[in-house]
Amino acid sequence: MGLERAGTFSESVTPPDLSAFEHRTSYDEVTGRDRWEVRIVNAWIRATLPPLLATVAPGPVIDAGCGEQPFRALVEANARQYVGMDAIQNRHNSVAVLSDLESVPATGPRYPFVLCTEVLEHVVDIDRSFQGLRRLTAPGGIVVLTVPFIFPVHLEPFDFRRLTVYGISQLAADHGFEVVSFERLGRATDGLATLLADASVLPATRAPYDRVKARLLRMAKSWLVELLDSPALLSHVSINTNYYLCNGVVLKAS
Repeated sequence: MGLERAGTFSESVTPPDLSAFEHRTSYDEVTGRDRWEVRIVNAWIRATLPPLLATVAPGPVIDAGCGEQPFRALVEANARQYVGMDAIQNRHNSVAVLSDLESVPATGPRYPFVLCTEVLEHVVDIDRSFQGLRRLTAPGGIVVLTVPFIFPVHLEPFDFRRLTVYGISQLAADHGFEVVSFERLGRATDGLATLLADASVLPATRAPYDRVKARLLRMAKSWLVELLDSPALLSHVSINTNYYLCNGVVLKAS
């Protein structure tokens, strides 16, 4: 079912030019505003994939929107063939299927397991993309996906949406999936830290007062970010909120 060389689907549309963007090569610990999103997505994927791969039907895993394929080693470590799919070729020329989700044809290879991480916020047509996911997935097959809920605008101008559990559930039902599990990933402090880390504090003018005030605010921001990232902050307390960083979802094709 997988392809050994890059191929394209015949029903193609012109994908956005993403060649200027640097795609993530791994989900190891990083600094900056991505720190919390990367941390929770990495932990969830590494906890979720192995037990699912042990139970689904034999066959390759296709990574839709694979970029630089940060989870390839994890898939292959679980004795599965990995097939990378993306709209553009990556730096290592290891994308096997050149296509976006919106262009997946009604006939073609079907996979028992589809991985789709941090992609759906960037697709132009979310319904066609879910249709593409369904076309990629064999009957009874599994889709593991993540998509942000609270996260700054990124990959501009190709950042189109944020989804809730209700939006994902409706899209799944509309396109032949059932929701197996849904997790709201990220604590309240993770969301606050992400938003603070994204903020840039600059003086309004070059006047000494403006410069000193901006410097003090930057120092306060850095202190707050580190405080919010401290495990000790949440010890002995429980913080309940309706916001979180990311959706972690497992779908099953009907």
